[in-house]
Amino acid sequence: MWDEYKKGFGNLEDSFWIGNDVIHQLTKGRKSSLYVSITLRNGTKLYKYFDQFSVSDEADNYRLFLGGPATGTLGDRMAGQSGMAFSTPDRDSDRDRVNCAAEYKGGWWFKSCYQVYLNGPWSPGTWRRPWNPTVIDGREIKETLMMIKPH
Repeated sequence: MWDEYKKGFGNLEDSFWIGNDVIHQLTKGRKSSLYVSITLRNGTKLYKYFDQFSVSDEADNYRLFLGGPATGTLGDRMAGQSGMAFSTPDRDSDRDRVNCAAEYKGGWWFKSCYQVYLNGPWSPGTWRRPWNPTVIDGREIKETLMMIKPH
């Protein structure tokens, strides 16, 4: 699973992860921002904007860096993930007593399993706590989006 998240996977028209190598290349040596959007099934749109965003290389386990002013309606949980290495079920880098990526069935910058997690399985009832405490049930979510913008 590490290699899938490294190289990217999915369908651009539906569900897609661009790949951690690409995210690193897009953010290394330049100032970039991150915009995260969650659209709920009831039509509500929530977002979080981070003024500074980067991801380190594979040798550093694609460590996440967030900084600068952050604004939006999603709450501040993801800011707490800054400094965390990327985890997958086959490469545990989180600080929890369990392997969060294995427990939640996907890769992410986990600090603790109950913080923020946008790569959850899209089947009803299995995606827990995607953005705690703002969105705690994946069944509420219609769409998620993460966008990177260079400054």
